[in-house]
Amino acid sequence: MKIDTITIIASGALLAVSLLVLYVGYLRRRHHVRRLLVMDLLRDYFRGDMPAPQLKRRTREIASQHFTSSDEFYALTVSAFQGAADSALARQAQSKQNERKLLNAMANLKQEFGLTDRYQIEAWRPGRE
Repeated sequence: MKIDTITIIASGALLAVSLLVLYVGYLRRRHHVRRLLVMDLLRDYFRGDMPAPQLKRRTREIASQHFTSSDEFYALTVSAFQGAADSALARQAQSKQNERKLLNAMANLKQEFGLTDRYQIEAWRPGRE
């Protein structure tokens, strides 16, 4: 009788662990898909295919507010901006106009989502150590 009880407890623990591993895998996959969808939206935004309010609405449909205020979203935004800047400014001669358009798009996006420059390096100032 004692061996049956230990076997049942061990089987239950193994089942619980396997269900937990499956659930964590499901959550990771769902997060990855949402991240890819947000990356596509940001790419479309910086190409000029959609305005900032529409981007905000569609992003909030896909991801939570917690995600859109996270460092990961900020990194995705900067990455999409850099990709758009690299592709637009490298192949065209009117770089000032394109540069201004991209910088305005980035400023509108920061204002729409409330993003800040999180990675600024502050210079040394007297009295601050």
